[in-house]
Amino acid sequence: MADQSLRIAELLEQQVAVFAKGQGVLVAWENIPFTPPQDKPYLRLFVLPAATQSIDLEAQAQTYRGILQVNVVAMAGNGVSESRSLAKIIADEFPEGKHLPDADLSVYISSPPTIHPGMQDRASSGPTGGSGSISYTIPISISYRADY
Repeated sequence: MADQSLRIAELLEQQVAVFAKGQGVLVAWENIPFTPPQDKPYLRLFVLPAATQSIDLEAQAQTYRGILQVNVVAMAGNGVSESRSLAKIIADEFPEGKHLPDADLSVYISSPPTIHPGMQDRASSGPTGGSGSISYTIPISISYRADY
């Protein structure tokens, strides 16, 4: 039986892409050149798989688990209201129990999304203390379960 981790990641990434397009938000995709906007938040996402489990005696049914981490990133100094609002909208887009079907694969959001406190990546970006590339990130953890 083939490992479905890549297929799961693609399905979750597609859902984020549809959301981002609808909201007019840019996404920093993995291994693709990206210039962060200076005036509005953008998204960065990571699909973090956990251990796969066989759920039958013949090892034919597999359950994949993991976390979809969506970071809302904004340049420091722009405040947090817009970033927090976007984080809440994303969390609402992936409620516990949401089903993402794809042929013979079923992906479920298995717990409520958690919006973590924001964090600034560093105190200043240069010797003059200018804002430069300092960013403020709000990570959102979305647990998923995929059955194949």
